[in-house]
Amino acid sequence: MGLRVTDVERLKTKVRKLGAGRVLAGDSADVCLELAQLDACRASIAAGYGSLSQALQVMAGDRLLWILDGFAQVHDATGQVTHLSQGESTVLAGGTAYRLVFPQLTLYLLVEPREQA
Repeated sequence: MGLRVTDVERLKTKVRKLGAGRVLAGDSADVCLELAQLDACRASIAAGYGSLSQALQVMAGDRLLWILDGFAQVHDATGQVTHLSQGESTVLAGGTAYRLVFPQLTLYLLVEPREQA
């Protein structure tokens, strides 16, 4: 599949509204809208709030996490916590276990391997 790009600002607004609606309903903001696909990668803009996993989860492949608005905590198996704020990014290494926590409603760009159909 070739490159597909969507208006980033419109997508960020839509994700923020979807995420805020879920938070106001008492749920976690776990929404994700696709931004583009290129080669074997998939890029999405997502909203997070709270912990997206209760336990550490092993990443199948490398994953780029770039905070667009808000901040996140990345917990690894050694107990180390990495704090990321707006404009900061990190690569979550494939084969390693992480837990993501979003203390407030946070928008982030996620680039990960695309699942093969």
